[in-house]
Amino acid sequence: MGDMINAACMADHFEKIQKLPDPIPGCPNFRRVPGYKVYCCGQPTIAGFEATLNKVCGDIYPKDGKIIWLNLRQEPSLYVNGEPICARPPNKIGEYAELGNITRDIAKANEVDFLQVCEKRAEENGGKIKAVDINKKDIRTDRLKKSRV
Repeated sequence: MGDMINAACMADHFEKIQKLPDPIPGCPNFRRVPGYKVYCCGQPTIAGFEATLNKVCGDIYPKDGKIIWLNLRQEPSLYVNGEPICARPPNKIGEYAELGNITRDIAKANEVDFLQVCEKRAEENGGKIKAVDINKKDIRTDRLKKSRV
């Protein structure tokens, strides 16, 4: 993607995102690959990570074994007050954004740049970030609080 200055902030969660039965709050479309301990989902909220780990691992916490959680997104994402927000080209809001040959190094650099841009936008806007949903409807975040996953 590369151009974070002009990137739009798009909320990853939206009304009617959940399409599968037995939802896990904050973890859209969670499912298991039949016959394997491999699971898939949409981008979870911070609380959704915890709820998903409890569903997968039971009530034993901290977990005994290693858990590998892969994010296969091409566009950078960050968490604003526990909710996932991703960077999108302004002309790709609400649609699939094929960004080309994104390597791990490019993804990491984009994520660092996106965070810096969002922090600057929040600083210029009283601590808030303007984002849009998939329907291009404006969303105003509460005051920016950094979340760690």
